[in-house]
Amino acid sequence: MEKDFFIINGYPLDEQQKNAILTSQKYSLIVAGAGSGKTLTMIGKVKYLLEIKKIKPEEILCISFTNESTNSLKEKLKNPLIHVFTFHKLALHILKDEDQFFELASDDYLEQIVLQFFKTQVWENSFLKKQFFKCYKTFFWTKKQYNQFLTTEKHKKNCTLILTFIHLFTTNNLTKDDFKSFFKNHTNNPLLFLIYAILNQYEKEKEINHYYDFDDLIKEAIKICQKKKICHYKEIIIDEFQDTSKLRLDLIKSVVLNSDANLTVVGDDFQSIYKFSGCNLNIFLNFQEYFPNAQTFKIEHTYRNSQELIKIAGDFVMKNQKQIKKDLKSSKHLEKPLKLIYYWNPFKALLKAIKKIETEEILILGRNNFDLYSFIPKEKINWSENGYFTLPNCSKNLRYLTIHKSKGLESETVILINLVDSEIGLPAKRKSPSLTYLLQEKESFLYEEERRLFYVALTRTKNACYLLIPYFHPSIFIKEIKKYSKYIEYFYTIWFLLFYLLH
Repeated sequence: MEKDFFIINGYPLDEQQKNAILTSQKYSLIVAGAGSGKTLTMIGKVKYLLEIKKIKPEEILCISFTNESTNSLKEKLKNPLIHVFTFHKLALHILKDEDQFFELASDDYLEQIVLQFFKTQVWENSFLKKQFFKCYKTFFWTKKQYNQFLTTEKHKKNCTLILTFIHLFTTNNLTKDDFKSFFKNHTNNPLLFLIYAILNQYEKEKEINHYYDFDDLIKEAIKICQKKKICHYKEIIIDEFQDTSKLRLDLIKSVVLNSDANLTVVGDDFQSIYKFSGCNLNIFLNFQEYFPNAQTFKIEHTYRNSQELIKIAGDFVMKNQKQIKKDLKSSKHLEKPLKLIYYWNPFKALLKAIKKIETEEILILGRNNFDLYSFIPKEKINWSENGYFTLPNCSKNLRYLTIHKSKGLESETVILINLVDSEIGLPAKRKSPSLTYLLQEKESFLYEEERRLFYVALTRTKNACYLLIPYFHPSIFIKEIKKYSKYIEYFYTIWFLLFYLLH
């Protein structure tokens, strides 16, 4: 094979990337480290299938998780005949030739059902009213009192819990029989009775109005694949496979069986951070249980981070025992890739970091959407699109994102904020409610997913990562990485040094 074949968009593939591309195995798992050229490898795989294996473009299916990532992949593949879908677009594609009339339910349709349920049904139904009183340990003599309670934060939080539970229930592809098992094990939880009634109402309303939600699309596509030959793919490639849920897995299996296609999945277990939405890392870790005799490939050379930074980040995330061991390497070196800035005043600390950074592009990351407002007064921020903003007397190209939204992105320099030891810091010490915990993958190590979230934050940078840390109650993660002091540059105020010496 000619040497030029292994140059993709001007970038040469390394040996591990080549091995992952050239495999003839029916099922393949590619474990790719952060910044290791995962997308480049996928494009190389498609090129190999088209030019060497002579697969037709319309016989190749690529799946990614968001509209943004699929659009990006389409642009890079430069072949409109290749199907590049999200899971939901794939389901719609399977359904398009079926004579089924349906409309997509609005994003807030379930929320409307929940609100309407409490507003109109509970008070009129003696059994539901009894469960409601048990749930809140409160009794209301009049409907006016009841309606006033529905506007409280306590009730709104419970509504959020109900929405989360139903979403996790459906994305795990569970049935009403599965729900009954919850009753058997948790008969003392009145909220389950209310959720079950809401779920029945939701399904009934969808049926009357011929509505499908996104999970219904996938369930219907699975049924069609099980009934008749409908897919004609020979090769299926899936990106970000560490973020797969049980429902998505069932769709993948049904399409693979329907078309007898080869399957290649790509992902990084170190970056599995969506458990709250129903993603299950065990599917990635136990890939061979679902697709027997699968071959595993590793891509371990990172082209984004320095060797010193991946040493810290890699060791840190591997404290989780349930991770695939990787020997991450980089030809880039940076003597002190972590810059720790301690502060009394968060706004001054952030300005100090921005001033110290020489690159024009700066990505600021937080644990929550509102974290930036703890560091910059709202009136000083001039927002534009996609998280970009400007500050008075600052010419830098600034962007703020949550760590979750930053996955898959990179920046010249990163500033990480909200490194506080609290329920909403990093790690977030807030526990999942007991009901949603039943439907989520169980953690085998303390703050297992939060640890992966910290890893994602550190590895977004091409250069240094600035960590803003309060003098009091710093994150426990900061205490842990301090053992890598030879890779860390510290910034203290004179007042802190005096405080430290006096105590």
